[in-house]
Amino acid sequence: MNLDSALETFIAESRELLEDMENALLNIAHIDDQSDALGAIFRAAHTIKGSAGLFGLDHIVGFTHVVESVLDEVRAGKVAIDEKLVVLLLSCCDHIGLLTEALAGGQHHADAVSSARGAPLVELLSAYLGEVPPSHLAVHEAAHAKVERIEGGDGESDHWHISLRFGADVLRNGMDPLSFIRYLGQIGQIVAIATIPDAIPDADTMDPETCYLGFEIAYATDADKVAIEGVFEFVQDDCELRIVPPHSQVSEYVRLIKELPEGAERIGEILVKCGSITSRELQTALAAQSSDESVVAQLGAILVEQGNVPPVVVEAALARQKQSSDQKAAENRSIRVDADKLDHLINLVG
Repeated sequence: MNLDSALETFIAESRELLEDMENALLNIAHIDDQSDALGAIFRAAHTIKGSAGLFGLDHIVGFTHVVESVLDEVRAGKVAIDEKLVVLLLSCCDHIGLLTEALAGGQHHADAVSSARGAPLVELLSAYLGEVPPSHLAVHEAAHAKVERIEGGDGESDHWHISLRFGADVLRNGMDPLSFIRYLGQIGQIVAIATIPDAIPDADTMDPETCYLGFEIAYATDADKVAIEGVFEFVQDDCELRIVPPHSQVSEYVRLIKELPEGAERIGEILVKCGSITSRELQTALAAQSSDESVVAQLGAILVEQGNVPPVVVEAALARQKQSSDQKAAENRSIRVDADKLDHLINLVG
């Protein structure tokens, strides 16, 4: 038997084993003596894992090993097989099935989408084992810091910036926000991360099932934007995701600051601390984007205070300045202000 035919046999057997696992899980609640069913479920996962190892399918081996470990705890009586666990294991069967079908299509390694789909499941399974995946520990600790520089990050501005605001119902929908952040560490490196707790209300009005957190993340990776977005595929309806690519114009960061609900000064400070933009670049860009309207307003306020120009003239000058974008419309408007005073103020501004 050649390698291709052996792989086809593995795929066919995996499909049958997964079908048996699903049937056993669906019926286990109705069985008084669950030991035989649990044994069958465990052996199916063990067989898939062992066979996948023969073909070097590490992504299937790694995921199925965690499933097998939880099932082993259930068989030992250390973990109860309740409805919640049954639903989780059924989801794991679906994931292994998708990996198997991808293999049938020629995909022998995990990609960003499949890994992102499996990461939340591994997170939930690990909770039954009392473990946090080792590769996620550094990111887990960083996610709880206000602004923390990850060791090994170069702090340069040639990295991605990810702005993430989770929806209020993300926890109720069965998603763990931190699991998605941790998975970013699998396809790149979190250089710095800031937790945004501004939406958290007073303790007496806080709902423990509501997510109030956002994150600003400086991120180094060779992956493209599609791959980064794929990490959040399963929570895309429960979050607001904004991604600024490396080497972007400073104006892109200014636009990001204006789009976010928190104050511009606070977000700007966080971007600087993350190393996504320097303080000088930010201040220069903000100054450059300040319109001439603000200059007129400031000068007008001084003139009014000195008694040189009545307030109505300043208002007219501001209106005149706003009309520059549409000359024809400007010509059709009339301003009830003495023309000499208006010209005098404009000359001063010039």
